[in-house]
Order: sequence, then C-alpha cells, then structure tokens
Amino acid sequence: MANFIVGLISLTLGVVVLSGVFITTVKGTNTTGWNAGEVALWGLLSIGAIAGLVYGVMNVFGLA
Repeated sequence: MANFIVGLISLTLGVVVLSGVFITTVKGTNTTGWNAGEVALWGLLSIGAIAGLVYGVMNVFGLA
C-alpha cells in the first residue's frame, strides 16, 4: 500500500513538472533558423515525456 501511495505522489509531481515546466519550455523555444529535422526532433521530446508519464502510470497500477 505504501508503494502505491508513493507512486501516486511521484506521478502527481511528474504531471506538475511536465505540464508546468517541461512542455512550456519545449513549446516556447525559439526555433527560428532551425531546419525541419531539428524542429521535428525537438517536438518529439514532448511526446517522449508524455509516453514516459503513461508508462509510470502503468507501473503504479501494475500494468507494465
């Protein structure tokens, strides 16, 4: 039970940091002068972060 509560707290902190800091930094970056490949790779960071968060949720509930 304690692991479940710790997992929920860590997921909550992860969501706050992901939405409040990481995604806004990635989306707000000035990409003028970058080629299309660099912009696409930069955009994949947010997708990877969200996939990591989904994986964390699955681990907390024992699905992964």
